[in-house]
Amino acid sequence: MGGLICSNIFCRRGDFSLSIERLCIAPGETIALLGENGCGKSTLLQILAGLLPLQGGKIFYKAARWDRMSPYERSRHASFLPQEAEVLFNLSVDELLDLSLHNDLLLQGEPRQAVLEAAELIQLRKRPYPSLSGGEKRRAMLARIFCRKNDLVFLDEPTAPLDMRHAAAFMRYAAALPCSLVLAMHDLNLAVRYCDRFLLMREGRILFDRRKGELNADELEKIYGIALHRCGDLFVPER
Repeated sequence: MGGLICSNIFCRRGDFSLSIERLCIAPGETIALLGENGCGKSTLLQILAGLLPLQGGKIFYKAARWDRMSPYERSRHASFLPQEAEVLFNLSVDELLDLSLHNDLLLQGEPRQAVLEAAELIQLRKRPYPSLSGGEKRRAMLARIFCRKNDLVFLDEPTAPLDMRHAAAFMRYAAALPCSLVLAMHDLNLAVRYCDRFLLMREGRILFDRRKGELNADELEKIYGIALHRCGDLFVPER
């Protein structure tokens, strides 16, 4: 496995622009992108996944130009899940997990069973996807991502539709995987509990790059525009 190295990347979407001088994502890191709505988390994820073209800069993966690879080439190494993902066909959960451009990367046997158990989908595997609840659909989509071998995984608000128990179970499972994992998150304290590194974003820029234990209320206030104080391992709003 190998990480990503981004140098002077720039992208403009209408009135919004994202500009990052340098960003390195090491193998095995679990990174949370934190910030308000519209700060650029989703844009950055899509750029890292190769879904948005760069208007400036370079991205390298294992010394090769990631941003110049074909989508098919990138798909052998990376998976991406957007905020909203839907299936238009009446596929079962099992059939959904088998959808892939690269069948040789799909997990089978015990590893696949472990993903289904982690997502609590064993009893739902024969159910048609459209019949699932919103949270169950999200768990199925996340299981699809992790039912294949990945070097790089990019997830946009993966836990938003999940209840507290399933969100914690997913983060605990995902953080233990050997792949590089980058997540756009709104649940600050869930991110603090399970992520190794935090990129604090505002207006298309990374203002702070912090490791576990380095987050502080003053910097978070600059990102979120709200006064926070630390209570043990948690950050809570001031009254």
